Amino acid sequence: MPQPVRRTVLVLHVMTAVGWLGVTFADLALGATALTTDSPELQHSMLNALGVIADVVLIPIAWIAFATGLLLALGTKWGLVRHKWVLTKFLLTTVVVLLTTFSLVPELQSRRDAVETTAADQLVTLDDMALVSAGIVSTSVYTICVLLSVVKPWGRTRWGR
Repeated sequence: MPQPVRRTVLVLHVMTAVGWLGVTFADLALGATALTTDSPELQHSMLNALGVIADVVLIPIAWIAFATGLLLALGTKWGLVRHKWVLTKFLLTTVVVLLTTFSLVPELQSRRDAVETTAADQLVTLDDMALVSAGIVSTSVYTICVLLSVVKPWGRTRWGR
């Protein structure tokens, strides 16, 4: 990959990966607030905000971070399967992108839709910790990915030797 292209892809990758982590922190804060508040107005606002994030931000940011990471792996000396840290990061990101697309986004949208069928002076029934646990898992995985990118542990795979 030519250096100007690599730099552009790297900048896009870092921007979207950091953005994805930031969105996850926002999801965690909004979800925790929606789960713990006694104010129907505040809870409805938090769930609506989560729905907007799900509708507008999560899918594009997840897939752009994934695609740019894949391009960097395939187009640079690191390779996709040459180093254990790159392969591990790729597998973790693949799982999180798929979970975001097919589980988290529909869940956030359904929570927002529940607001529409709940009276303005009543709380939406949230009987589980799904809003918070998804944020905790995502934040943990992204933190591991950052650590892998910085530390680059474990050496090469058998395909990279």
